[in-house]
Amino acid sequence: MNRLIVIEESIGETRAAVVENGRIAELHIDRWSEAGSRAVEGEIYRGRVKRVEPSLNAAFVDIGIGEDAFLPFGKAGRPKGFHEGLAIGVRVSREAYAEKGANLAFVEVDEGEAPECLEPAPILAQRLVRAHGDAEAVWADETEFDLDAAFDEALDKRVPIPGGGSLYIEQTRAMTVIDVDADGRKAPGGAQKLSQQLNQSAAKEAARQIRLRGLGGIIAIDFVHMRAQPERKGVEQTLRGAFRRDRAKVDVAPLSQFCVGELARQRRGRTLGEILLDETGRRSVETCAIDALRRLEREASHDRGKRQVLEVSPEVFTWLEADTIGWREALTERIGPRFELAEREGFARDRYAVKRA
Repeated sequence: MNRLIVIEESIGETRAAVVENGRIAELHIDRWSEAGSRAVEGEIYRGRVKRVEPSLNAAFVDIGIGEDAFLPFGKAGRPKGFHEGLAIGVRVSREAYAEKGANLAFVEVDEGEAPECLEPAPILAQRLVRAHGDAEAVWADETEFDLDAAFDEALDKRVPIPGGGSLYIEQTRAMTVIDVDADGRKAPGGAQKLSQQLNQSAAKEAARQIRLRGLGGIIAIDFVHMRAQPERKGVEQTLRGAFRRDRAKVDVAPLSQFCVGELARQRRGRTLGEILLDETGRRSVETCAIDALRRLEREASHDRGKRQVLEVSPEVFTWLEADTIGWREALTERIGPRFELAEREGFARDRYAVKRA
């Protein structure tokens, strides 16, 4: 299979896409603001046992970063001599998300006292190449893939289905719900043929969107009604097959008589929405600020030698003025000291403009 890892290094973040057979299947992002503040999958720590929970057959471990992490004992049960205060070696097997801390697994490490990271994770590109051993890593500007459009799509509640129709994706605290709508799609052969073709296409696109957005937990897909059991079974098999390249564990249940498909997908960390949006579902101030810096750098690169002014909303201006990520120095290294930052009252959070000085 043809697989690419497409990488884009921007001021404030690194974005990456996993491309399979010409289509983007996964999106990933690492932010400068989170460096050293979050445990990354694969990192190795020396941790200290905070408390043992016999009812969970597990313990909570302080690894010196973020919330206490969860260490399941597994079928072997609690190790002999394991007690609160013990220093142990652990590897991050699943990153933290929402209010849940990281998941851990035992590893052997040298003796020591303080919780600390002993083996940091490699950079994003290296992690993805390691995870997809047959993949080639390339820079985004050397390809035709538009990462801006891909990330916008992954935040949109409405997604077009190839061939016609739409998916409407809604996340709640308990689960994710995906509604399949014909939205005017036509097909020769009448309503029965239309529903079968639409649902087959929708099953493939729903699986792609679930991977793309990093969705996990319980997911329900409300397909267009099909009366015959063989048709429902066919859509179920298509949905199951669409996850065959997914690194996360996915369990797909048979479609109900009402044509609702249910699946459970392993959470491997935060969704894209949890990274890029605030608690109200809007693009966060940081997301808007980094988007604006990306546009400023592109304009400056195309208009070499000219001084540029970046105009942003008051809240984005405040975030950029604080410069907690060192963007001014980094941008100066890339384009020189030929930019200014200006606050514009009346600009919405996600509105910005780049002009010549």
